[in-house]
Amino acid sequence: MKLLLVTNLFPTPYDPERGVFTLQLAKRLQKHCKVTVICPLPWFPNFKFLHSVNKWLQYSQVPEKYEIEGISVYSPKYFVIPKLSENFHASLMSHGIFSCIKKLHCKEKFDAINSQWFYPDSVAVDKIIKTLNIPHIPTGLGSDINREMQSPVKHKMIINMLQNSDAITVVSNNLKKELINHGIDNKKVSVIPNGIDTEKFKILNKKECRKRLNLTLEHPMILYVGRLSEEKSITTLIKAMHHLKTNNTSVTAYILGEGRLLDDLQSETITLGLEDNIHFIGKVEHDEVGTWMGATDYLCLPSVMEGCPNVILEALGSGRPVIASTVGAIPDIVTDQSGILFTPENVSELSNAINQAIDKEWNEDEILKSVELLSWEHAAENYYNVFKSIITQ
Repeated sequence: MKLLLVTNLFPTPYDPERGVFTLQLAKRLQKHCKVTVICPLPWFPNFKFLHSVNKWLQYSQVPEKYEIEGISVYSPKYFVIPKLSENFHASLMSHGIFSCIKKLHCKEKFDAINSQWFYPDSVAVDKIIKTLNIPHIPTGLGSDINREMQSPVKHKMIINMLQNSDAITVVSNNLKKELINHGIDNKKVSVIPNGIDTEKFKILNKKECRKRLNLTLEHPMILYVGRLSEEKSITTLIKAMHHLKTNNTSVTAYILGEGRLLDDLQSETITLGLEDNIHFIGKVEHDEVGTWMGATDYLCLPSVMEGCPNVILEALGSGRPVIASTVGAIPDIVTDQSGILFTPENVSELSNAINQAIDKEWNEDEILKSVELLSWEHAAENYYNVFKSIITQ
């Protein structure tokens, strides 16, 4: 089988952490089929004096073709104006990728296209797929359903794309229910959770990990890993930490990640007098996250919306209990033996959950066992079975 994977969420030579989870899937799919990746990126002028907008400048430096871990990646550029052209994003992307897909298809004769991220990626593929006559299987990951479908314009395009598709995959039961509520045929949607990189995430000695990170903790440690953005609701964790301090519960939290809310979150931390309780570490390479998981006592994810968050799987794969909100696939994954769940944005419930986690005896081997079937190898096999079922119809 020859598979074309279309997604803007894929590593580039200038951002090796971008969409690293999609790379994990693509690597495992290589065992079942030949994978070619198209990673469309916005066009941006390659002017060095624009270094202050590094996020956009790096797009101009990504080559049209590169290879990563044995996978050929093509990166066609397309014109887009941030925010102003949001409702036309898919159309603009489709113009950028059409000639690239057509040229590659003439050479490779792809059996199927899997697009990851409903908008703009999957909708862009849908706009050109009829002229190529290749089966299209879009994959929904979370915010592309929870957030993008709230827009009436995008909602119409996404629903039309889903109705045109040959099959659909999503990463959680909640996302499948959401699509069914929007009128999508239940039989058309397969749930395939994300996987864990078992080489990077495994049970490690807590003392050794803390020594490696120069952490000398006297109190229980909570870890957050992810973007510093609104949907992650990190302010709920900060307020819960203040509530715990007020009630004489000593806990230390480490926040890993970057984002536009950094200044606001740091200001809130200072205002609440939590400078000694909450530490903002910034961006950490994915290879280092396993050490942080090994060093912590608990992972906390207080999001208001999620798909199938890899950080939850990585914590469980590291034998660490999870304190998380009841959104996305989290209730499907976290059991009483592996964590404690709370209502999103409920500060009181989160602080109580942290207290319960501190008081409970956790078995790291049981926690690891709860996700032993959630490997990237298993996920890739499930994706391959969906592709094969469509091709052989």
